[in-house]
Amino acid sequence: MKHAAARLFALLFATCMSAHAEEGYPAFSWDRVPVYAHFGYDPALKPEQYDFLAKHFSLVSFAAGSMREEVEKGIAKGAAEIKKRNPSVKVLFYFAGDILHSPFTLSNESFPKDGFIEKPSVRKLTDPKTGRQTEQVRHYFDKSKPVTREWWAGVAEKAVKEYGCDGIFADGLASFGHNLVTPEKEAAIREGIKTMSKLAKEKMGPKGLLIFNPLHGEENSEYLPVTDGAMIDNFDRTMFLKDADKEPGAKDLDMMAGDIEAMIKASKAGKIIIFKAWPGFHQKDKELMKRPHEELMKIAAKNITFPLASFLIAAGPNCYFQYTWGWSSDNGTFDWYPEFDKPLGAPKGDATRDGFKYKREFEHASVFVDLETKTGRIDWK
Repeated sequence: MKHAAARLFALLFATCMSAHAEEGYPAFSWDRVPVYAHFGYDPALKPEQYDFLAKHFSLVSFAAGSMREEVEKGIAKGAAEIKKRNPSVKVLFYFAGDILHSPFTLSNESFPKDGFIEKPSVRKLTDPKTGRQTEQVRHYFDKSKPVTREWWAGVAEKAVKEYGCDGIFADGLASFGHNLVTPEKEAAIREGIKTMSKLAKEKMGPKGLLIFNPLHGEENSEYLPVTDGAMIDNFDRTMFLKDADKEPGAKDLDMMAGDIEAMIKASKAGKIIIFKAWPGFHQKDKELMKRPHEELMKIAAKNITFPLASFLIAAGPNCYFQYTWGWSSDNGTFDWYPEFDKPLGAPKGDATRDGFKYKREFEHASVFVDLETKTGRIDWK
């Protein structure tokens, strides 16, 4: 009976996968760990790097990196290079959903002049070398306005119908400068985000994907019904804190557990979920980035078990693991790990939970995670 139940569970997962594949979702398989690539497009990418992307990933997002040519046309070229090698790969066009992203000059030209929230946000930035402070003004999109929604949805349409991408990665879709507006205005903007997402989906067509960032616990879950999924970014965010604060406290544990539960819930609802994990360091650590790439890779390889095990505890169909130390092409996107080549197989059921400890069985792996100690174990069979 147990084997029959396991086979039924795997069949249900496969059925869910097939249905969404027909709607424009990427091809999904439990054969190996499903992985995702997301980095700033670089016009200097080599043919062998495009070969790597086409071979290893079914879902890729090109963001605005340090470009030596026009961003939007560059991303279109990158998408074409991947699809020339593997037409089944889905390529997303990164486009911010909260503020104007300066490299996107073509689309920014048509932004409506009155499309911003009236009072801009001002942040003080400190130069780490000189100590000099400068002010950064952020003009947030006013998504309660039809003109703003029409413009943004139009960019999504252009990304699919002109640039050859398969949809939009909407970074900061739910952001709007919360401290700048009244509760009444905030409610109107939240409804505007939903309307804007529906409009973008309509303009892109039935197979156009809309993935937003971020999803954490219940935060921003209200936008899942009008999108195709979300990224859970910065799992285990203690790595971004000062050394004295890196021991996980109750809030950190609740956040990690909340991310796991959010991923389980969203996946069961048929959504694409990207699980962004870090190797315990990131590209903003200037001193560490001076070390040879091989040394950074060794650290990442040593630290992969806990984030990968956490992903496997929660993963359902159309869930993808991303493991890099930054958003540039040289921050781990083109590195590979032995765990990614091991046979995985479909899960035999949901994870079991005891406090902050989780267990789950796959056809070819047994997974254990303890969030309190930030440890994991994957026993490959």
